[in-house]
Amino acid sequence: MDAIFGTRENIAPSFIVNRSTDIDGEESSGMEPKTPKRSKKNNVDTIAMAISTMSEIRERVWEKKLELEKERIEKNHTIEMGKLEVKKQKWEFEREKMKMEHELKLKEMEFKQSNNTN
Repeated sequence: MDAIFGTRENIAPSFIVNRSTDIDGEESSGMEPKTPKRSKKNNVDTIAMAISTMSEIRERVWEKKLELEKERIEKNHTIEMGKLEVKKQKWEFEREKMKMEHELKLKEMEFKQSNNTN
């Protein structure tokens, strides 16, 4: 479009600059319309590049998947370790409770025996 009409759009979209008016000064005169250079590639090169790109993308996806799986396993491990620690504390508490109940029963039996003998 620029080459056909000789105009180009400035940074501000509401202001159009004409190359012949030289409003931009050096910028507009130094710039030539850029046309992308297209080199002719045969189908084999195109397909090879596509396969290569897909392979790289597949590898990145696989690495990301492994990374996420590793994070998930680590989180699950942390949670399970926390649960095991809680269970361990619970069993220690239960054991201590049973020990105290046993000692209390022994004291009660000793007290009853001492009262019976007196």
